[in-house]
Amino acid sequence: MKAIYLLATCVLLSVCLAFSSRFTADSPDKAFILAAAAGGMLEVKLGELAQKQASSPKFKDFCKQMITDHTKVNGELKALAQKKQVQIPTALPAAKQQKYDSLASQKGEKFDMLYMNMMIASHEETVGLFQSESNKGKDADVKKWADAKIPALKHHLEMAKGLFKGTQHSGEAH
Repeated sequence: MKAIYLLATCVLLSVCLAFSSRFTADSPDKAFILAAAAGGMLEVKLGELAQKQASSPKFKDFCKQMITDHTKVNGELKALAQKKQVQIPTALPAAKQQKYDSLASQKGEKFDMLYMNMMIASHEETVGLFQSESNKGKDADVKKWADAKIPALKHHLEMAKGLFKGTQHSGEAH
């Protein structure tokens, strides 16, 4: 009887340990991973679009950096999601696809201005998302990962604001 109880306890413990890194369906940490994945995917896709459609070389340089940086971070997030047994989407959610489509229909200086506006808004939203996870997340691994990304995201935001300001001032001189 003691052996059966011990065996049952071991099995139960093994099952609990196996699922300890898995999130519940409504976990805020899982929601963060999904939101970060969608945002990162949009950054890369918008960067690729800007490579083709931006009229300014400085915007093309900026979007090249967005593609490089966000592709790297997306890979890290994918590995973290796999570790936490979270399936991240492979396509943009409808709202993010709409943003992409609205930008894709623009050309020239209008494209540049809208792209930079999107980069500022997107990075402001993303910094808030990552700070919230860093401060309030429950999973130590996810919190640590989010916290480590905040300085680069803030840097991207400042770069976008600087480029946008520079564009506004150069536009006023004409």
